[in-house]
Formats: sequence, C-alpha cells, structure tokens
Amino acid sequence: MEKQSPVWVFPTVKWLVTVFYYFIVVVLVVFTLMATLKLLDASTGNFSIKNRNLSMGEEPPAYVSVPVAWGPANAKMLPSSGEPRIFLKPEKQTGQLQVPIRSTPGILMVLLGTVGLVTAVWTFSLLRKIFRTVQIHSPFHPDNARRITTMGLLFLGQTLIELLLKTVLWSATRPYFQQIRLDYKDYLSVDITLDGPWLLGLILLALAQVYRRGIELQVENELTV
Repeated sequence: MEKQSPVWVFPTVKWLVTVFYYFIVVVLVVFTLMATLKLLDASTGNFSIKNRNLSMGEEPPAYVSVPVAWGPANAKMLPSSGEPRIFLKPEKQTGQLQVPIRSTPGILMVLLGTVGLVTAVWTFSLLRKIFRTVQIHSPFHPDNARRITTMGLLFLGQTLIELLLKTVLWSATRPYFQQIRLDYKDYLSVDITLDGPWLLGLILLALAQVYRRGIELQVENELTV
C-alpha cells in the first residue's frame, strides 16, 4: 500500500506560499517607493533593498548601482604546494558603478528590478489561487491548468524582457566607462549574466499539459462511478 504524505504537509506549504506572497508584495512596495524618492531627488534614509539585478539604498541620493567587472580573467592557474594539489584560477574583479537614476542605465536598472518583482508577485498570486482550489481528494481543478500555463508564459516573458533590457544596458553604460581611470578600462563591462527562468517556464508549460490530462482522467472517472 502506498504511503500517503503527512496531513500537515499541504496546509504548511499553502501557508508558506501566502507568507512569501505578502513578503514580496511588501518588497515591491518598498522598492517602488525608494525608486520614486530617488527619481524625485529625495533621500531614502538608511533603508536598503537588494535583489539579483539591483541594489538600492547604498548610493548617493538619486543614484543607483550597476554591477560591473574589469580586468581580464587570468588563464594561468595557481597551483598549491600541498597534496593533493589544488588550483586557483583568478577571475575578473567586480564592483558597482553608481549612475544617476534619471540616466538611461539608471532607468534600465529600475525596470530590471521591477520586472523581477512583478513576476514574483504575479507567480505567488497564481500559486495561492491554485492551493485554494486544490483538494486532497480532488486535486485537478480546470482553472489550475490555465494558471500553470500563465506561470510558464510569465517566466518565458521575464527572460525575454530581461535579455532585451540587459542588452540595451550593456550598450548604454559603455560611454560612462570612458570617464573612469583604470588600468583595465578596455575590459570594463556590465557584470550582469544574461540568464532567466526560461527553463522553469518550459517545465511549467509541459506540466500544464500533464495537468490537463489529469483533469480528463478525473472527469472520466467521475462519469463511470
């Protein structure tokens, strides 16, 4: 006989989804407030906020940080003196280029942060609706297939939008590098990886198809009982 999951698992996960939803909503509100204050050239106080695309609250008023890297990666690995031998491969140095928020790079950084946070809020909102409609004895709800599909499209859309914004950011930041005195100025570049949750989006789209098949089987089972 197959062992069932403990009774507390489902309500606990449902509660965690709700907590994360409200947490990200608060982060989005704070992020929007801080961006607005910076655009108005007002002080944000000692508050700071960070995500993988943008940090705010650690720069002068009306400025935002753009992650940058410089210096060519050293192809020569440094060996250790002990046994077993291990090797260290030096990488580029990284830092934060602080630019005015009203500049093109500044606006692009705000858009990158906004896209990520809005996608997260929307995703957790859909997850909350899924958990509200799923029942242990009747797990397949017709609306959830559409919600899972929407989440998949959200992640794919986020990836495409971030790719476009980061490409424009890379081009728009280059003129600023000419104003910086640095031995490796020719190697200075925006240090933002061109990645995104595209793989998760594809997985969710495939899962939506499986879920639709589960709905069909559930309906057939109900008709034969």
